[in-house]
Amino acid sequence: MSDIACESCRVVACEHLDKTAPDFCVQTSITKEMHDEALRLYNEPENHLIMESAAIVSAETVNSTRVQDTIKFASCMGASLVGIATCTAMLRETRILTELLRKAGFEVQVVGCKLESNMKADLNIGAPSLAEDSVICNPIMQALLLNDAKTDLNILMGICIGHDALFGVGQDGALLLRARDDKLKGRQQ
Repeated sequence: MSDIACESCRVVACEHLDKTAPDFCVQTSITKEMHDEALRLYNEPENHLIMESAAIVSAETVNSTRVQDTIKFASCMGASLVGIATCTAMLRETRILTELLRKAGFEVQVVGCKLESNMKADLNIGAPSLAEDSVICNPIMQALLLNDAKTDLNILMGICIGHDALFGVGQDGALLLRARDDKLKGRQQ
């Protein structure tokens, strides 16, 4: 397979069918096996529901906020219990989102990132820039707790880079990223 470089495309023929794709277009690298595997995965019931719900949200929420999109998506998914895995630095924003979700009729379970108060030594972390007495995040436990609560959909609020991937390792079901924790830009984006 050649380099995947969609950022270099100025045509976007994948979206505009009346245009000709450039020679480096990644679509030319897609094999029949890859295509068939993607279709197989999209046809799995949970994945199909996610794609169908996303298509509805995309079509019906052109002038809406991300929170409104999230509520619409959760409704389309048939979710009733929504989990939020949050960074403790974003608890204020998480309280607002929780209130909005509850007003929309959802039950909400929220778990903060510092649960179990693990120190870096507890998880055999050797990062020298992290102080020995710093409590570190516990994204896998967040996921396990939300699994145990049997959430229908989980939202990540401000989970650190890398910790979001670890949350994905432990969690079951659909996942949405709503807000990122950007320490340089005042915590949220």
